[in-house]
Amino acid sequence: MRRNLVSRSSALRAVSGAVMLVAVASAPAIAQRSMGGNGLDDHMVRVGFGGGVSVPVSDAKDAFKDGVNGTGFVLVHILGGLPALRFAFSYDRYKLKQVGGLIPAPGDDEVGHSQILGGTAGIKLHLLPGPVRPFVMAGLGAFNVKDVIDAANSSASGSASKTNFGVDGGGGVEIKLGRLSAFAEAKIQNVYSKTTGVISRSSIQTVPVTFGLLF
Repeated sequence: MRRNLVSRSSALRAVSGAVMLVAVASAPAIAQRSMGGNGLDDHMVRVGFGGGVSVPVSDAKDAFKDGVNGTGFVLVHILGGLPALRFAFSYDRYKLKQVGGLIPAPGDDEVGHSQILGGTAGIKLHLLPGPVRPFVMAGLGAFNVKDVIDAANSSASGSASKTNFGVDGGGGVEIKLGRLSAFAEAKIQNVYSKTTGVISRSSIQTVPVTFGLLF
């Protein structure tokens, strides 16, 4: 358990550091792109897909086990001197830890699960040109949180869902492979849930770590 807490804390610090780089690196990066042309992306519209793991942090780790995620997004490069617009859809799924003494239904290994469907709009900024390109990103949007309880006690089974406002931000690295690019990214995702749902909480904070391809 100590090792898990250390790894989660390290991931959170790393992503927080990437978000802070936006303020430090945006100005010189934009100036460099304006002086030297685009040089980073040859296509106005690019599409990306990926998947990976999601780690609950803060209060969310008391309710969720580590989960999985999938994402798809569209990047739109309007001007070479500006960050790209990023429109993303995401899916995160977490097993619920023991809830109120409930036990899983026969043949199941979990008392329930929580899934988060998100849609965000934001920006993505490359920090350096070249075949290996670090980047930062940030966005805001809406997230539908659905808790599903499937316990042996049928009277406790059921589901509840609600759509909430949320924000995310983080960074990663992109490796150019000809027309395609491989990427790895991590971000902090914060959903403001207003203490609703099967498990009471004021916000859901997680760190999705994603690997994928950009076309």
